[in-house]
Amino acid sequence: MPINIEAISYYLFLIDSIFANLIIWFLPNWYKKNFKKYHKFLPLTKLWSGVYFVIILWLGYALIRLGVLFY
Repeated sequence: MPINIEAISYYLFLIDSIFANLIIWFLPNWYKKNFKKYHKFLPLTKLWSGVYFVIILWLGYALIRLGVLFY
């Protein structure tokens, strides 16, 4: 099965959601300290990071059912 743009995009979003969750669960003060300008407009919270991760997993499940991704 060839790699396509949907698969590449999905894996990039999956990596992003994993890093977002790792940062908010283990390094929240680091995010606030190093991204002061962005923290006001784009707060990283546990709820939103969790929702983002669940949506990405749901999208991956849908792509697997369509045959776009393989596992």
